[in-house]
Amino acid sequence: MSFFSKLFRSPVAVTVLFANLSLSPSFALAAKGLIPHSYTKIGIGTEWFRWEGSEPAASEAGPRLTLALSADNFQRYEPGAVFGLEGKLYAGRVDMKGNTPSGKTFETYSDYLGLRLEGLLGYGGNRTNVFAVLGADAWQRNVHDSVGDDNNVPFSGFAEKHLIVYGKLGGTIREYDYYTDLGFPLPFEISAGFKFPLFVSTIQDNNGGRAEAAIPVGGTNTIFVQLSKRFWIKYAISIYSEFYQVDDLSRTFNEGVTGDEATIKRLQKDISIVGLQLSRRF
Repeated sequence: MSFFSKLFRSPVAVTVLFANLSLSPSFALAAKGLIPHSYTKIGIGTEWFRWEGSEPAASEAGPRLTLALSADNFQRYEPGAVFGLEGKLYAGRVDMKGNTPSGKTFETYSDYLGLRLEGLLGYGGNRTNVFAVLGADAWQRNVHDSVGDDNNVPFSGFAEKHLIVYGKLGGTIREYDYYTDLGFPLPFEISAGFKFPLFVSTIQDNNGGRAEAAIPVGGTNTIFVQLSKRFWIKYAISIYSEFYQVDDLSRTFNEGVTGDEATIKRLQKDISIVGLQLSRRF
Protein backbone atom coordinates (compact mmCIF):
# COMPACT_ATOMS: atom_id res chain seq x y z
CA MET A 1 0.00 0.00 0.00
CA SER A 2 1.41 3.40 -0.98
CA PHE A 3 2.18 6.20 1.48
CA PHE A 4 -0.75 8.30 0.28
CA SER A 5 -3.10 5.31 0.60
CA LYS A 6 -2.03 4.78 4.19
CA LEU A 7 -2.40 8.48 4.90
CA PHE A 8 -5.83 8.54 3.24
CA ARG A 9 -7.17 5.47 5.02
CA SER A 10 -5.76 6.22 8.47
CA PRO A 11 -5.58 9.99 9.12
CA VAL A 12 -5.85 9.48 12.88
CA ALA A 13 -2.63 7.46 13.00
CA VAL A 14 -0.75 10.14 11.09
CA THR A 15 -2.27 12.80 13.33
CA VAL A 16 -0.84 11.12 16.43
CA LEU A 17 2.58 10.78 14.78
CA PHE A 18 2.62 14.42 13.70
CA ALA A 19 1.63 15.60 17.17
CA ASN A 20 4.48 13.61 18.72
CA LEU A 21 6.99 15.06 16.25
CA SER A 22 5.88 18.61 16.98
CA LEU A 23 6.62 18.10 20.68
CA SER A 24 10.05 16.57 20.15
CA PRO A 25 13.07 18.91 20.43
CA SER A 26 15.19 16.37 18.54
CA PHE A 27 13.20 17.05 15.36
CA ALA A 28 14.68 20.56 15.12
CA LEU A 29 18.22 19.16 15.42
CA ALA A 30 17.51 16.47 12.83
CA ALA A 31 16.13 19.02 10.39
CA LYS A 32 19.22 21.20 10.75
CA GLY A 33 21.37 18.17 9.99
CA LEU A 34 19.43 17.26 6.84
CA ILE A 35 18.94 20.76 5.41
CA PRO A 36 21.96 23.13 5.46
CA HIS A 37 21.27 26.60 6.89
CA SER A 38 17.77 25.43 7.86
CA TYR A 39 15.35 26.59 10.51
CA THR A 40 12.52 24.69 12.14
CA LYS A 41 9.19 26.39 12.88
CA ILE A 42 6.17 25.45 14.94
CA GLY A 43 2.95 27.35 14.36
CA ILE A 44 -0.58 27.52 15.73
CA GLY A 45 -3.52 29.29 14.19
CA THR A 46 -6.99 29.22 12.77
CA GLU A 47 -8.40 29.10 9.28
CA TRP A 48 -11.83 29.94 7.87
CA PHE A 49 -13.02 27.07 5.72
CA ARG A 50 -15.74 27.36 3.06
CA TRP A 51 -17.05 24.63 0.79
CA GLU A 52 -19.61 24.99 -2.01
CA GLY A 53 -21.22 22.05 -3.82
CA SER A 54 -23.83 21.97 -6.56
CA GLU A 55 -25.28 18.44 -6.83
CA PRO A 56 -27.15 18.54 -4.52
CA ALA A 57 -26.80 22.22 -3.58
CA ALA A 58 -25.02 22.56 -0.24
CA SER A 59 -22.46 24.74 1.51
CA GLU A 60 -20.29 24.65 4.61
CA ALA A 61 -18.51 27.45 6.44
CA GLY A 62 -16.71 27.79 9.74
CA PRO A 63 -13.38 27.98 11.60
CA ARG A 64 -10.81 25.24 12.07
CA LEU A 65 -7.80 25.15 14.40
CA THR A 66 -4.35 24.39 12.98
CA LEU A 67 -1.02 23.11 14.26
CA ALA A 68 1.96 23.29 11.86
CA LEU A 69 5.53 22.00 11.88
CA SER A 70 8.02 22.93 9.17
CA ALA A 71 11.71 23.04 8.29
CA ASP A 72 13.33 25.07 5.49
CA ASN A 73 16.40 27.04 4.43
CA PHE A 74 14.51 29.95 2.85
CA GLN A 75 16.55 32.59 4.72
CA ARG A 76 19.83 31.82 2.97
CA TYR A 77 21.59 34.81 1.39
CA GLU A 78 23.93 33.14 -1.10
CA PRO A 79 22.37 31.71 -4.32
CA GLY A 80 21.61 28.00 -4.24
CA ALA A 81 18.99 25.31 -3.78
CA VAL A 82 16.15 25.87 -1.32
CA PHE A 83 14.25 23.10 0.44
CA GLY A 84 11.15 23.03 2.57
CA LEU A 85 8.99 20.49 4.40
CA GLU A 86 5.72 21.28 6.17
CA GLY A 87 2.98 19.33 7.91
CA LYS A 88 -0.22 21.00 9.08
CA LEU A 89 -2.84 19.33 11.25
CA TYR A 90 -6.31 20.88 11.31
CA ALA A 91 -9.61 20.15 13.04
CA GLY A 92 -12.91 21.92 13.54
CA ARG A 93 -16.70 21.94 13.37
CA VAL A 94 -18.38 23.97 10.62
CA ASP A 95 -22.01 24.78 9.81
CA MET A 96 -23.65 23.07 6.86
CA LYS A 97 -26.75 24.06 4.86
CA GLY A 98 -28.24 22.54 1.76
CA ASN A 99 -30.88 20.50 -0.02
CA THR A 100 -31.47 16.75 0.00
CA PRO A 101 -31.81 14.92 -3.34
CA SER A 102 -35.60 15.04 -2.78
CA GLY A 103 -35.48 18.84 -2.46
CA LYS A 104 -35.83 19.24 1.31
CA THR A 105 -33.69 21.90 2.95
CA PHE A 106 -31.60 21.08 5.99
CA GLU A 107 -29.15 22.65 8.44
CA THR A 108 -26.57 20.64 10.34
CA TYR A 109 -22.82 20.65 11.00
CA SER A 110 -19.70 18.75 9.94
CA ASP A 111 -16.61 17.73 11.89
CA TYR A 112 -13.24 17.87 10.13
CA LEU A 113 -9.93 16.21 11.00
CA GLY A 114 -7.14 16.37 8.47
CA LEU A 115 -3.47 16.62 7.63
CA ARG A 116 -1.80 18.65 4.89
CA LEU A 117 1.76 17.75 3.83
CA GLU A 118 4.00 19.69 1.45
CA GLY A 119 7.50 19.25 0.10
CA LEU A 120 9.21 22.17 -1.64
CA LEU A 121 12.22 22.39 -3.93
CA GLY A 122 13.51 25.56 -5.57
CA TYR A 123 16.35 27.97 -6.20
CA GLY A 124 17.03 31.28 -4.55
CA GLY A 125 19.21 33.50 -2.44
CA ASN A 126 19.53 37.14 -1.42
CA ARG A 127 15.92 37.08 -0.13
CA THR A 128 14.16 35.81 -3.26
CA ASN A 129 13.42 32.35 -4.61
CA VAL A 130 11.30 30.37 -7.06
CA PHE A 131 9.96 26.95 -6.17
CA ALA A 132 7.83 23.91 -7.02
CA VAL A 133 5.72 22.06 -4.43
CA LEU A 134 4.17 18.60 -4.25
CA GLY A 135 1.46 18.37 -1.60
CA ALA A 136 -1.25 16.10 -0.24
CA ASP A 137 -4.34 17.10 1.74
CA ALA A 138 -6.15 14.21 3.46
CA TRP A 139 -9.13 14.67 5.74
CA GLN A 140 -12.07 12.90 7.35
CA ARG A 141 -15.45 14.65 7.24
CA ASN A 142 -18.33 13.57 9.48
CA VAL A 143 -21.67 15.12 8.56
CA HIS A 144 -24.25 14.89 11.36
CA ASP A 145 -27.96 14.10 11.07
CA SER A 146 -30.38 16.99 10.76
CA VAL A 147 -33.62 16.93 12.75
CA GLY A 148 -36.48 19.21 11.66
CA ASP A 149 -38.94 21.13 13.84
CA ASP A 150 -41.46 18.30 13.52
CA ASN A 151 -38.87 15.77 14.79
CA ASN A 152 -38.58 14.20 11.36
CA VAL A 153 -35.10 13.50 10.06
CA PRO A 154 -34.88 15.22 6.67
CA PHE A 155 -31.18 14.54 6.29
CA SER A 156 -29.16 11.48 7.28
CA GLY A 157 -25.52 12.06 8.20
CA PHE A 158 -22.57 10.28 6.67
CA ALA A 159 -18.77 10.03 6.87
CA GLU A 160 -16.29 10.78 4.09
CA LYS A 161 -12.56 10.48 3.59
CA HIS A 162 -10.99 12.79 1.02
CA LEU A 163 -7.58 13.03 -0.57
CA ILE A 164 -6.32 15.77 -2.89
CA VAL A 165 -2.79 15.53 -4.29
CA TYR A 166 -1.69 18.85 -5.79
CA GLY A 167 1.23 20.82 -7.14
CA LYS A 168 2.29 24.45 -6.81
CA LEU A 169 4.57 26.75 -8.78
CA GLY A 170 5.50 30.10 -7.29
CA GLY A 171 8.03 32.45 -5.80
CA THR A 172 8.90 34.33 -2.61
CA ILE A 173 10.20 37.81 -1.87
CA ARG A 174 11.25 38.10 1.76
CA GLU A 175 11.04 41.21 3.88
CA TYR A 176 14.11 43.38 4.16
CA ASP A 177 15.06 46.23 6.43
CA TYR A 178 16.21 48.45 3.58
CA TYR A 179 15.64 47.36 -0.03
CA THR A 180 14.97 44.15 -1.89
CA ASP A 181 16.60 43.19 -5.18
CA LEU A 182 13.68 44.87 -6.91
CA GLY A 183 14.75 48.24 -5.59
CA PHE A 184 11.96 49.11 -3.18
CA PRO A 185 11.41 48.47 0.55
CA LEU A 186 9.22 45.49 1.43
CA PRO A 187 8.05 45.39 5.07
CA PHE A 188 6.73 41.82 4.84
CA GLU A 189 7.37 38.51 3.09
CA ILE A 190 5.12 37.47 0.23
CA SER A 191 4.78 34.05 -1.42
CA ALA A 192 2.39 33.54 -4.32
CA GLY A 193 1.79 31.37 -7.34
CA PHE A 194 -0.45 28.82 -9.00
CA LYS A 195 -1.95 25.67 -7.47
CA PHE A 196 -3.27 22.73 -9.49
CA PRO A 197 -4.82 19.42 -8.37
CA LEU A 198 -3.21 16.22 -9.66
CA PHE A 199 -5.55 13.63 -8.14
CA VAL A 200 -8.85 13.78 -6.24
CA SER A 201 -10.39 10.87 -4.34
CA THR A 202 -13.19 10.23 -1.85
CA ILE A 203 -14.69 7.34 0.09
CA GLN A 204 -18.17 7.76 1.57
CA ASP A 205 -19.83 5.55 4.19
CA ASN A 206 -23.58 6.06 4.51
CA ASN A 207 -25.75 3.77 6.66
CA GLY A 208 -23.59 0.76 5.93
CA GLY A 209 -23.28 1.61 2.25
CA ARG A 210 -19.98 2.51 0.66
CA ALA A 211 -19.21 4.60 -2.40
CA GLU A 212 -15.84 5.50 -3.88
CA ALA A 213 -14.68 7.85 -6.61
CA ALA A 214 -11.31 8.90 -8.00
CA ILE A 215 -10.47 11.61 -10.53
CA PRO A 216 -7.01 12.01 -12.10
CA VAL A 217 -6.09 15.61 -12.90
CA GLY A 218 -9.58 16.62 -11.81
CA GLY A 219 -9.41 20.31 -11.21
CA THR A 220 -8.83 23.87 -12.28
CA ASN A 221 -5.67 25.89 -11.68
CA THR A 222 -6.10 28.40 -8.86
CA ILE A 223 -3.86 30.84 -7.00
CA PHE A 224 -2.36 30.88 -3.52
CA VAL A 225 -0.85 33.75 -1.55
CA GLN A 226 0.74 34.18 1.88
CA LEU A 227 1.90 37.34 3.65
CA SER A 228 4.22 37.05 6.67
CA LYS A 229 5.70 39.56 9.09
CA ARG A 230 8.55 38.75 11.48
CA PHE A 231 8.83 40.28 14.94
CA TRP A 232 11.04 39.69 17.98
CA ILE A 233 13.49 37.95 15.58
CA LYS A 234 12.15 34.41 16.08
CA TYR A 235 8.40 35.00 15.73
CA ALA A 236 6.19 35.62 12.72
CA ILE A 237 2.54 36.11 11.92
CA SER A 238 1.16 34.94 8.57
CA ILE A 239 -2.05 35.39 6.61
CA TYR A 240 -2.67 32.91 3.79
CA SER A 241 -5.36 32.05 1.26
CA GLU A 242 -5.75 28.91 -0.85
CA PHE A 243 -8.40 27.36 -3.09
CA TYR A 244 -9.43 24.03 -4.56
CA GLN A 245 -11.71 24.07 -7.59
CA VAL A 246 -12.82 20.74 -9.03
CA ASP A 247 -14.07 20.85 -12.63
CA ASP A 248 -17.57 20.11 -13.89
CA LEU A 249 -17.12 16.43 -14.73
CA SER A 250 -20.59 15.61 -16.03
CA ARG A 251 -19.33 15.51 -19.64
CA THR A 252 -15.90 14.04 -19.03
CA PHE A 253 -16.53 10.57 -17.62
CA ASN A 254 -13.88 8.29 -19.04
CA GLU A 255 -11.72 5.33 -18.11
CA GLY A 256 -9.57 7.50 -15.85
CA VAL A 257 -12.55 8.52 -13.68
CA THR A 258 -13.76 5.74 -11.38
CA GLY A 259 -16.77 5.49 -9.07
CA ASP A 260 -20.51 5.97 -9.31
CA GLU A 261 -21.81 9.15 -10.93
CA ALA A 262 -23.52 10.54 -7.80
CA THR A 263 -20.30 10.26 -5.77
CA ILE A 264 -18.24 11.81 -8.54
CA LYS A 265 -20.63 14.76 -8.74
CA ARG A 266 -20.19 15.33 -4.99
CA LEU A 267 -16.54 15.98 -5.75
CA GLN A 268 -17.54 18.93 -7.96
CA LYS A 269 -16.94 21.59 -5.34
CA ASP A 270 -15.13 24.82 -4.66
CA ILE A 271 -13.15 24.99 -1.42
CA SER A 272 -11.59 28.19 -0.11
CA ILE A 273 -9.34 28.56 2.94
CA VAL A 274 -8.23 31.81 4.59
CA GLY A 275 -5.91 31.35 7.55
CA LEU A 276 -3.99 33.17 10.27
CA GLN A 277 -0.93 31.58 11.88
CA LEU A 278 1.52 32.55 14.62
CA SER A 279 4.85 30.72 14.42
CA ARG A 280 8.14 30.49 16.30
CA ARG A 281 11.46 29.72 14.65
CA PHE A 282 14.13 27.52 16.26
